[in-house]
Amino acid sequence: MSIKLSKTIHCNQRIKYIRTQLGFTQEAFAEQLDISYSAYKKLESGENLPSIETLCKFKNRFHISSDYILFGELNSADDTWEQFLNSSAHDQMELHYRIQYYVTHFQKISILSEEEQQEITKYIQEIYPTL
Repeated sequence: MSIKLSKTIHCNQRIKYIRTQLGFTQEAFAEQLDISYSAYKKLESGENLPSIETLCKFKNRFHISSDYILFGELNSADDTWEQFLNSSAHDQMELHYRIQYYVTHFQKISILSEEEQQEITKYIQEIYPTL
């Protein structure tokens, strides 16, 4: 299952593009993602953003990263991690401080539910226990 991905469109348009490239109707794609048809229509219309759970389903079922869906970025997580490991100590520290900043300001992000914010914060704190 191979599709060509474009960076010039928005999240909802990328979701629609993925669905049409895979040959699914909206109803069938919602079923593949294990979400309601009405929830899927809100994703494709741009009314809502996909939840973390739905992004994981895109990754696990279709091998499409959340970076691409949300931001149009085509780097895989493995590539990003390898770049991080091969970066300078200065760049690694800069990333560490950026993560600290995002964790302390995370509650201001309105696109995520409180439960999703807590889940991500817990995960980041496990990785960076000094935060």
